Amino acid sequence: MGRWVLLLVGCWAGIGWARAQDGTLEWSVILQGFASSSPALSPDGRTVYIGVETSTAGRIVAINADGSPKWSVVRPEAVYSSPAVGPDGTVYVGVDDGKLYALNPANGAIKWEYDTRTFVSSSPAIGADGTLYFGAGDAKLHAVSPTGVERWSFQTGDWVESSPAVGTDGTIYFGSADKNVYAVRSDGTEKWRFATGGKVYSSPAIGVDGTIYVGSADQRMYAITPDGVKKWDFLANGEIAASPVLGADGTVYFAALDASFYALSGETGERLWRTSLSTNSYSTAAVRGDGTVLFGADDGFVRALDPRDGAVKWRYDTKAGVGDYIESSPLVAPDGSIYFGSLDGRLYKLRGNASPLSAVSSWPAFRRDVAHTGRSVYVSNGGRLLNLASRARVAGGDTLIAGFVVEGGAARAFMVRGIGPALAQFGVAGFMPDPRLDLFAGQTLTYSNDNWSDAEPGSSLVDTADAVGAFPLPPGSRDAALVMPLRSGLYSAHLRAADDRGGVALFEVYDAVGGDPASHLVNLSLRGRVGTGEDVLIAGVVVGGVHPTRLLVRAVGPGLAGFGVQGILARPTIEFYRGATLLRSNTGWSSEGLTQDLASAAASVAAFPLVPGSQDSAMVLMVDPGPYTLQVTGVGGSMGEALAEIYVLR
Repeated sequence: MGRWVLLLVGCWAGIGWARAQDGTLEWSVILQGFASSSPALSPDGRTVYIGVETSTAGRIVAINADGSPKWSVVRPEAVYSSPAVGPDGTVYVGVDDGKLYALNPANGAIKWEYDTRTFVSSSPAIGADGTLYFGAGDAKLHAVSPTGVERWSFQTGDWVESSPAVGTDGTIYFGSADKNVYAVRSDGTEKWRFATGGKVYSSPAIGVDGTIYVGSADQRMYAITPDGVKKWDFLANGEIAASPVLGADGTVYFAALDASFYALSGETGERLWRTSLSTNSYSTAAVRGDGTVLFGADDGFVRALDPRDGAVKWRYDTKAGVGDYIESSPLVAPDGSIYFGSLDGRLYKLRGNASPLSAVSSWPAFRRDVAHTGRSVYVSNGGRLLNLASRARVAGGDTLIAGFVVEGGAARAFMVRGIGPALAQFGVAGFMPDPRLDLFAGQTLTYSNDNWSDAEPGSSLVDTADAVGAFPLPPGSRDAALVMPLRSGLYSAHLRAADDRGGVALFEVYDAVGGDPASHLVNLSLRGRVGTGEDVLIAGVVVGGVHPTRLLVRAVGPGLAGFGVQGILARPTIEFYRGATLLRSNTGWSSEGLTQDLASAAASVAAFPLVPGSQDSAMVLMVDPGPYTLQVTGVGGSMGEALAEIYVLR
């Protein structure tokens, strides 16, 4: 049998287990219209929304993740705009009848509509305060409240098809057919404009340093500083209608209308590689956690390219069925599934290989994320640990303990969650019915939570989960969660059953958004019982930054005896995976002749020393930014208590 892989989705920590597969058809459904719109995903990952054009009108269609229809709303004109999904699930979409619609996600009922009296093919962006920003055929950028009331409009010289992008400071960036790229403040006043040589249909992408990347019909890709100054431009051999996306290392990916797909250095604009296509592509790409670049083209293929050289890893041919142009941009769901629409009138779902949308790129896909918010979020420049997630079976009297070390400047926000009841929505049986969280600073209990809705203020948990991409918890559930400002120091979080009823629980630690960006996680650890089968100790971790990071990874069993731990795992094996690929493994840290190197690495981060010749396991490895899976098992199926640790080495 193949290895089962923990599905880690950046901050959307995977709940189940799935065999690694890639690029094969799971289903396709008929949409009763042509789909050049790009799909968006509901907060719970269960519903896909997409717009279509019919011969006489348009539709907004909701499809369940299993391919069954949920609802469909008919509008009098075509829907080229791609939907955006608010944190409460509301679906926002523009229609060529000139209106922006807010739809109830349960049944598609219209909550409100805002009329521009022209066409709307621009996709809405959602600001941090819920304001909706979108362009229209009246040459304006419109700002509308979450209740459908106009806040302001900004006039340009021609129609606005470009979909806006919102920076971390609230600045809205977009292009216009008047050949300019605009930066507009959140109050509707102009910050600057940047002139290009052609109409700007492309939507901007925002880099980790605030650089704005956007294409133009003058055949150039531009990099513009946050102050509106040209950083560089790159001349392709055809117009650029697709929007750029960014890899974890800042590489800029885009298609041009010269039957080519490009990769450029985000820093210098130097061409890294070019892949020739058999036809043009209007599709904006998506960058997965493993770096793979996905996009559609006019020949009916969706391609997966190797980010290193642009080589085709695989391609899916829609023309094996009906087939037609693919202008829709691929959506990579948290479980790795790939959704896209086609002008053949179908929505497709391909199986992914458990490598979700990149969580360490500032702009990995069209409209940045699966909800199409078009809003930039903070992404670390330096190597740091962003997220730890582990699913484990915890007995009624036992405690699952996660430790972490915060290093750096002043206080920064972190979120810890202990999830039981919310696992039911993912089909997990035997979940812990009432988990409790206790957070200790050293030996001092500093924060506790039993039911997350009782936390003060509960709204900060909702906002933080949305900001880091964590799946939402049902209101009133007995799941536990905390958001708190933490300064440099050693912390441990204890997860246990509040009512002594054990079960399966998901434990998560997030570097959240807010506070001093100089403060960061440098160590994550997890102590629990190692069983067999699905009860081995397994955790997902996200490494942030834009450069490779050296990690010290350890699995300690015998070394726990010195701390009075009973029932230790006598001989642990540690394995470190990226997706389905095993990067390194170790059994017995002295077995590879690197005892001194490993001891020095441990000393450099103040990790307690291991006894030379002991059966504890350890290794040092260099990893690129992205999601990884750490697994601890017992040799020969042995069981016992073990500690898994990850340290960032400087």
